[in-house]
Amino acid sequence: MCKAIIYPNRNNVMSGQGACKYCAPNAPVDPVKAVALMRDHGFRTLVDFPGANNAWLSQCTAAGHLVAPRYGNVRLRHDGCQFCKRCGVVSQAVAEAGADLRATEALTDMESAGFKPVEPFKDVASPWLSLHSECGQLVSPNLNNVRTRGECCEFCAKYGLDPEAPAWLYVLEHPLYGASKIGITGQYTQEDRVARFENDGWKVISKLPFATGREAREVEQAVINALRPEGRRKKEGFLTPAQMPTGGWTETFDATTVPAALLLSMAQGQGASPIAA
Repeated sequence: MCKAIIYPNRNNVMSGQGACKYCAPNAPVDPVKAVALMRDHGFRTLVDFPGANNAWLSQCTAAGHLVAPRYGNVRLRHDGCQFCKRCGVVSQAVAEAGADLRATEALTDMESAGFKPVEPFKDVASPWLSLHSECGQLVSPNLNNVRTRGECCEFCAKYGLDPEAPAWLYVLEHPLYGASKIGITGQYTQEDRVARFENDGWKVISKLPFATGREAREVEQAVINALRPEGRRKKEGFLTPAQMPTGGWTETFDATTVPAALLLSMAQGQGASPIAA
């Protein structure tokens, strides 16, 4: 019982729709109360409330690492930090230790997950160029994802893109941010990645079908490499990780110079035909 003052409609109550709009699953959320609830569950939020079902960039108050839980999950499941649940809570003393110790701990965690970093450690949220020992590919996972998911190689992962299964290459635009984006995802994955972006305010311009994820990745890379001579390994984007806590910020562009229509045209030039979104 939330004890809020409400004005229920009798017919709605009699038909079983429920009386209190504040207790409903899709109830409006007070951002101040949302911050307080996140704090009570061990998170210090780092950006404004993004909505109940969107990833919320935060810091674990027990261990100090960056995480991006969803408010809705925390509220309904009473979840705390998933990394701490999986690996045990790191002491605050270690979290506040000097840079050398943090870097040593970071290197140990990366190597235990099968990655050999080839550049110095920056922080838990930054892409870390590494060699994945299993597939031999250079990838750039961030330490937070490695600690949370374990092995998260983009070439080996099945949760987001199976290199041998049908895939989509999608082109999006974000009117508020003035950004365009290109990306890839599997056609039959459990998570609808494009829908998650739509929830964050992105508009789908088009989706291009590919027989395999490997082909979709090749086209995506060709487009990005043509627009950025150093390609994705430079790990830059028009938007920042804070603006895109669900990921994909390195494939974003300033829409005034690289509109979504240009991304679509370049992708089509690589050999796939669009399907209307």
